Amino acid sequence: MRWGALGAFLLSLGLAQPVQYLVEGRVTYIASYTLGRFEGVNTSVRGVVRWNSQTGEASGQVCVDLRAFNSGNPLRDADARGVFDVNRFPQSCLEVERLVQNREEAALSGILEISGTRRPVRILGRLVREGEGYRFTGGFDTRFSEWRLTPPSLLFLRVNDPVEVRLEAYARPR
Repeated sequence: MRWGALGAFLLSLGLAQPVQYLVEGRVTYIASYTLGRFEGVNTSVRGVVRWNSQTGEASGQVCVDLRAFNSGNPLRDADARGVFDVNRFPQSCLEVERLVQNREEAALSGILEISGTRRPVRILGRLVREGEGYRFTGGFDTRFSEWRLTPPSLLFLRVNDPVEVRLEAYARPR
């Protein structure tokens, strides 16, 4: 009888092993200024993450090429590249630490680096099973000052804080 319980325990440990996923997706920022709102989209989200769905523990890195944002306005995009200092810091990366799921609600936590500044972030959203993988959609608000960045401006128009950041990612088993 004891071996049966031990065997079941060992089997449950085997089921709780982390799985490695390839991650692809897009990040969108939504910003505002005195005359309206605009957004920029970047489809260069790529990375590899290991995730234990039983415990929420995760590790790995997901990065985005900061040179690839497209707001539909080439001058605004060039200004954004200057704000991010993409010649020195071409990528922004999230070091994933946890992904906790409660039904379809999820919280993704980790350390995000933007232009040399590292900060903890928590991205709230939804995680749904799709085929063999998962789709995560979520977001967070942030301020330029949190990353030691100067908001872009043109003449008297300055981008307001906060800026909304949205992440859409698909993770498939590697």
